[in-house]
Amino acid sequence: MLIADDCGMLVSNSHTELDLEMLAAVTPIVARGRAKASIKRNGEQRELGVKTIRVLDETLHIAALGGDSSGRALGLMHAVAAARRILS
Repeated sequence: MLIADDCGMLVSNSHTELDLEMLAAVTPIVARGRAKASIKRNGEQRELGVKTIRVLDETLHIAALGGDSSGRALGLMHAVAAARRILS
């Protein structure tokens, strides 16, 4: 999971060994529908889910990478609720 601002800067992320800076940079582009994320790790395709929210006049994009589609959707739902609660 990560949160990126509308310029693609990494705001926050869950603990991982991965460098999420580049993923954060493309997250707003994917959120706007201007590109589809094609992400592979160790040769395996990973899906990216993105939700966009407004908090205090800021646009934030919350992304979840990998896992199955229902788990990713549930994780995004929880992340959106947490971001709104923490940042509002």
